[in-house]
Amino acid sequence: MLTVLLVLALLLVMVLWMRTARSALPLPPGPKPLPFIGNVFDMPTKRIGPALRELGGKYGDLTYLNMLGQPMIILNSHEAAVGLLEGRSANTSDRPRIVMAELTGYMWEFAIIGYNQAWRVRRRLFHTFFQPSAIPKYHPVHVRECRRFLQRLLATPEDFMPLARHVFSATIMDVVYGITVADHDDPYVSLALKAVDVFSSIVVPGQYLVESLPFLKHIPSWFPGAGFKRQAKRWSKVVRASRDAPYDVAVDAFTRGAARPSVVTSCLENATREQEHVSPQDDECFRDVAGLAYLTGADTSLFAIQAMFLAMVTHPGVQRKAQQELDAVVGSNRLPEFSDRDSLPYINAVVKEVIRWHSVVPLGVSHRVMEEDEYKGYRIPAGTILVPNAWAMSRDPRVYTEPDAFVPERYMKDGECGSNVRDPEKYQFGFGRRICPGRHFANDALFITVASVLHVFSIEPPLGRDGKPAHVTPNINLDSFLSYPERFECRITPRSAQAEALIRRNHEVQSVL
Repeated sequence: MLTVLLVLALLLVMVLWMRTARSALPLPPGPKPLPFIGNVFDMPTKRIGPALRELGGKYGDLTYLNMLGQPMIILNSHEAAVGLLEGRSANTSDRPRIVMAELTGYMWEFAIIGYNQAWRVRRRLFHTFFQPSAIPKYHPVHVRECRRFLQRLLATPEDFMPLARHVFSATIMDVVYGITVADHDDPYVSLALKAVDVFSSIVVPGQYLVESLPFLKHIPSWFPGAGFKRQAKRWSKVVRASRDAPYDVAVDAFTRGAARPSVVTSCLENATREQEHVSPQDDECFRDVAGLAYLTGADTSLFAIQAMFLAMVTHPGVQRKAQQELDAVVGSNRLPEFSDRDSLPYINAVVKEVIRWHSVVPLGVSHRVMEEDEYKGYRIPAGTILVPNAWAMSRDPRVYTEPDAFVPERYMKDGECGSNVRDPEKYQFGFGRRICPGRHFANDALFITVASVLHVFSIEPPLGRDGKPAHVTPNINLDSFLSYPERFECRITPRSAQAEALIRRNHEVQSVL
């Protein structure tokens, strides 16, 4: 007994010593904070990813900021992000509190909730439907909606941006809810668009003072400076409806025996088979999982495809090389299928370069340190917000030669897609236990869309007044949580009369089906 007590006492002394030693370590370097407000003015509001990388150039891969007393560390390198978010994932998988998410009712979006049991339950259910072994069953939906997209693009090529939104919205709405969206002005698509705009506004670090001073949440809406509360109240109706409206339609169809196969249908069938009813707890979980799948899936894929169009306009050599591969593998008598994927290494490289070249979520999703830690000689205080600067990682010149250029060849080796260059999927979809569980579905959507569009269309710069191709400058908006290409023009035309006939013939087949 005495031996046990001595061992326990020794362990306690060691723990206390380690904590004391850790607390004596320096914080990571960063700009000098001002009294009371800290580094509030050092947090950029425009072109956030590049601006934070500039700070990293001055202070290192770990840049420390004091945001009104809230410790924050910007992770400007892949090595730092992996070291903390994967190597220490048991301690860094939490999420920071987002007060605006609480005020708008967005806490059903389980990608931003804490590392707790509610998250584990939802994550596990989501993974059931979107793990690698499950997603091939969604291939027919991907193919069908992509071919409808080609037909619409043939009819109104100038509308390629809204048409791209429609194809991904239609695909994910079918997969998740079994709902067919309208060709124009679909209410669910419009609702989701508004909800995504709200989400993008509230999750950018440092965007709202209430995030650094949570007690402001309790001030009256009429109080001077409480405009954020009035805005949150207006937003809350959209946020709630974006989750509930399509789910309620799917539940009604299930109740009437008219439900189509979907994620929601499977959830309801499993619950009623196992327990003869859907409990309130299960109902909330199903709503959350379906809502997350739809809201995050549609817009992230949309912005990536918009970037693909921009890349093809500005890099015609890449387009020619991709089309040569498609011609050789697929031929001129049919459209690409998922079965062609392994035979299209350059198309796969184009997809990877789209993911790298355009960081859809330039700052990733922030993590939170649960207990004080140490990393490479620096103290990481408990409660620190960790911000993985994915944009900086995508532009690391030590990894990517000419990082601002669109170069799919960087992933090619001996005619195959698989060089030693870092795969952008290792940082663009998050890290550790909070990595995006829908990344495989998104990758499938990108592949079939890129392959199909490039197989039958030429994407070229618009013509100027002199009749010559105008210069198109890539311009990416990097001011919010989701980045996207600013509006640009291009000419989208069938590659040949045979390509146009192929589009029309497949549309007629889809219409019959």
